[in-house]
Formats: sequence, C-alpha cells, structure tokens
Amino acid sequence: MTASAILNQSFHFYSRLFNKVFWLSVASSLSPLLMFFAVGAGQPSLAGMLFVMMLSMFFSAYIMVLIHQYSQDQDDSLSSAFSLTLKKVLPITGTSIVFGLFAVVVAIPAAVIATLLAAGIEDQQLQAGLIALIVSIPVCYVLYRCFFAVYFTLVDGASPIDALKASNQLVKGNKLVFRSFMLLSVVMLAYVAIILLISQMIAVGSMAQAILEFAVNVIVLPYFTITIYRIFDVARQQQISLEDSDEQNGQDD
Repeated sequence: MTASAILNQSFHFYSRLFNKVFWLSVASSLSPLLMFFAVGAGQPSLAGMLFVMMLSMFFSAYIMVLIHQYSQDQDDSLSSAFSLTLKKVLPITGTSIVFGLFAVVVAIPAAVIATLLAAGIEDQQLQAGLIALIVSIPVCYVLYRCFFAVYFTLVDGASPIDALKASNQLVKGNKLVFRSFMLLSVVMLAYVAIILLISQMIAVGSMAQAILEFAVNVIVLPYFTITIYRIFDVARQQQISLEDSDEQNGQDD
C-alpha cells in the first residue's frame, strides 16, 4: 500500500466514523475551551489544569480505541469502545507521559549545546532562532521514531519502555512510514495555515477566535488521528508479514 492510498483509506474511515468521532472530538476539545471561558484573563488552578488534561486524554484515547476497533473488526459501537477505553486510558496516559519525558530529556542537553553555540550572536532573535533550530532536530527525531508508542500500548498492551522500543523498531528504515508522514505533513500545513489565519483575525475578538479554532480542530484532528493509526497498522502488518516470511525461510533452510 502506498502513502497516498493510506491517506485515501483514512478519509474513507473518517467518513464512515464521522458521526462518532466528531462528537468525541468535541468532548475532547470542549473542556479546554470551557476553561478558557471560565478563567478569562486569570490563571487556571493546577487541579483544574490536571482535570482538563485527564478529560482530554480520556476522549483522545476513546477516539483511538474506536478507530482501532473499527479497523480490526468493522465495529463502530461506542459502548464497546467505551469499555475498552476504561481499561486502556491509564496505560496510554502512562506511555504518553514517558514519551513526553523522554523528549524533554533529549531536549535538555541539546538546549545546553545550542546555548553555547549561539552565545556569540548579538541579535536576540537570531540567537533564539538558532537555539530553537538546534533543539528541534534531536527532539523531532525522537518524536518521529517513538510516535507510535501509544499505539503499541493500545494494541499489544506494551509497557511504556517496550512501546518506545517497538515504535523505534517499526519506524527505523521504513520508507512507507516516512513517505506517509511527509504526505501527511503537507495536509497538516494547510491546517496550520487555517489556524494562523484565524489567529490574525483580530477584529472578531478572542472569544470568536477560540470558537473558530475549536470548530476547525474538532473537524480536522480526528482525520489526523485516523491517518496516523492507519500508517501504524499498515506498517505493523508489513513488519509481521516480513518476520513470518523470514521465520519460514529459516525453517526451510
């Protein structure tokens, strides 16, 4: 299967699941928006932020579980997906936290090196840009290689460390994954352009901007989630087939 075929198939999945993933996406995005309205210019409490993060994570996991369930069994039942989400949300959250901490650990020495290299630059904007560029290189590499970790936790029940290792092994040297992500990045650029355009609409007010961004997010983000899962699933099936083929060849020898 080609990268373009995966994106087309993902759109087909999206159209079939739209009435389900749309409302789950609304629920996932609604809690931060409600906090924005409630707090206004004030600072949200730590407890409030944690509650919003956990609520958003639950519905994000709910979407992932529904997509996995439909992809494997053509089952779009929200009730059965809900039951599985209750079992998977904490492991998925744990893997997400470890994934984030790993990225931070990589970013710290990169930031130190970048700061030393940029120390002689007088222009503050140029200095900040160089630091950001140097830090982003290893961080993006880690994010790319370990991006499928949560899906290994979802599908195989892998622990955070095993999930990171499995993701790295799946992505390493996989041209299909690379091409798919490059093609998906083109689609994502259009999404980012729309968000930036909304952010420049000063005349409509901050509340209207938040509502517009909310509308775009709840429509677009589920498609990205479906596409990423499909990339993972296709690449994983190819890896399994290759391993089975190698094992069979070994037995024949």
